[in-house]
Amino acid sequence: MSGGAINHADGSEALPKSADLRRLLAYWAGRCGAREFPRRADIDPVDFLFMLDRITLTEVHAPEVGDERRYRLRLVGSYWYRLLGFEATGMWMHDFPRANQRKLTEDFYAALIDGRRPRFAERDAIVDDQLLHYEIMLLPLSEDGSRISMIMTAIGPN
Repeated sequence: MSGGAINHADGSEALPKSADLRRLLAYWAGRCGAREFPRRADIDPVDFLFMLDRITLTEVHAPEVGDERRYRLRLVGSYWYRLLGFEATGMWMHDFPRANQRKLTEDFYAALIDGRRPRFAERDAIVDDQLLHYEIMLLPLSEDGSRISMIMTAIGPN
C-alpha cells in the first residue's frame, strides 16, 4: 500500500487534510505488517489516545445467501454522541433512526469493503444550530487477513 486513502468524493488516492486522520492512517498502515489489513488485536487504543473519543468500531456481518450485509456499531466514541444526540454503541445500522444518515453510512461502508482500501470524505453537519465541517475516514480490519470483518471510523474536525 502506498500510504494514501481513497477520497470518496472523486475516487482519487490522497491523504486526509486532518493531521489526526493522517496520523491514524499511518498507524493503521504500520499495523498491517505483511497483511492486507490489520486484525482488531493489532490495534491498541492506547496508541491513539489523541483521538480515542472520535473513533467507532463497526462489526461487518457477512450476508447469508440472498441477504444483505449487516453492520453493528460495536463501540462509538463519546464525540459521536454530540454529533448524533444519542448513544449508538451496540446499535445495528438497520435500526439507525435517521434514514438519510443510515444510507450515507451504509453506502460509505460498502464502498470501503468493495474497494478494499481506506477511504475518507469531507462532510458538513449541523450540531447545536452550528455548521460543523469535518473529515471522516474508514479503515478496514480483518481477522482472517482477507474478509473485512470490522471497520474503524475516525472523525477529524478541520
